[in-house]
Amino acid sequence: MSNFKWSLKYWKGLVFVVLILTIVGVFYQQKNEPRSNRQVFNLTELLQREHTQGDYSILVDEQGNVLDKMARSVYLHDEFIASDNRRYEVVRIEGNKAICHLLGLEKISLIKVNSTVLKETALPVQAGNKAVGIYYSHSDESYVPSDGNESIPGNGGVYDVGTAFANSLEKEGYAVINDTTPHEPHDDGSYRRSRRTAISLLKKGVAAIFDVHRDGVPDPNFYRRNINGQTVATLRFVVGRQNQNMSANLDFAKRLKAAADAKYPGLVRGIFLGQGSYNQDLSPRAVLIEAGTHTNSKENAIKGINLLADVVPAVLGTPGAGGTVRTQSTAADWKGVFLVILAFIVGGAAYLVISAGSWENALSRVRQITSIEWVNLLGWQQQRRPFTKDDKQEIAKKELSDKEFKNNNERADWQKD
Repeated sequence: MSNFKWSLKYWKGLVFVVLILTIVGVFYQQKNEPRSNRQVFNLTELLQREHTQGDYSILVDEQGNVLDKMARSVYLHDEFIASDNRRYEVVRIEGNKAICHLLGLEKISLIKVNSTVLKETALPVQAGNKAVGIYYSHSDESYVPSDGNESIPGNGGVYDVGTAFANSLEKEGYAVINDTTPHEPHDDGSYRRSRRTAISLLKKGVAAIFDVHRDGVPDPNFYRRNINGQTVATLRFVVGRQNQNMSANLDFAKRLKAAADAKYPGLVRGIFLGQGSYNQDLSPRAVLIEAGTHTNSKENAIKGINLLADVVPAVLGTPGAGGTVRTQSTAADWKGVFLVILAFIVGGAAYLVISAGSWENALSRVRQITSIEWVNLLGWQQQRRPFTKDDKQEIAKKELSDKEFKNNNERADWQKD
């Protein structure tokens, strides 16, 4: 009967531990989930024209000042971190304008953004993890002044921009996997098709993945800027709000922006946090890059993305000894580790109490584990001293106490039966 009770307590404890871990997991997921969203535009119609000529959204603050323009769908509670690091949330929609409320100044830094310091303090990702992955969800996107068309299915101008990015990263010492798999047609299924490509890159052990795009805002001057004496097309980072890696992806994008701000101010227009995942749920270091718009020249877009490649080592780290990419752990990484450890501690404590039957019995087991016998078993020898008469009396008292405790437990079990 006592064996049956012990088995029942064991299974109850196991179920309780699983329940605790599930609750912690659900809580962590819900904390990173976006609030309820209301669609601004017709999803089927607009997504098929995303990054193409035609409709585009204008983000403005509550005073009517233009914050950003983009040829993509915008939703309530989408967020935008501007070039000056002010963070906004979309709170109202009026036609093609998204009115944004200022949330505050975002903290964006890279430990003083010193690439020398970062190279010395960067932490390894994984042994042998020395590659960076590049792919193209909208592989038809092109640049009208250079390519003659804004869309060239299967051979878009973004291939040349991404290839230039890959070449620049290779000069920095990275191994780059530049996957030019096409994902036409340019519709709402593009990200579903490119997901297979992203998975393939991650299976090859890349440390980070970049999805290269260009925007579809008609005004070329909106992206054009003079940086370091050359005309370039500026960049925007896009992070999907609906994925479990959102915090880590955002941290990665913020670090990239911080490094770019330090060396090439104005290169990054901002970071847009939009509804969707953009396949970023697959990796904690994934970001979508928009290099200029279709009315910019491809050459200017290449100049802009090459400047980004120059600051990537300050974030991702440089290939260390043995060619291993070294990178910093993000705050989101450590937060996840802390929650897992906390869940195991809480679950383990609950299981110990349930299996022992009471707090007193649980504490007794803990004392047993930390007793002198267990310490000696681990090889920790205590300093020997002469065995005295007082020691004998203490041992006798302990044996009597243990015997009475055991008899009381047996009597309690018998009464319950």
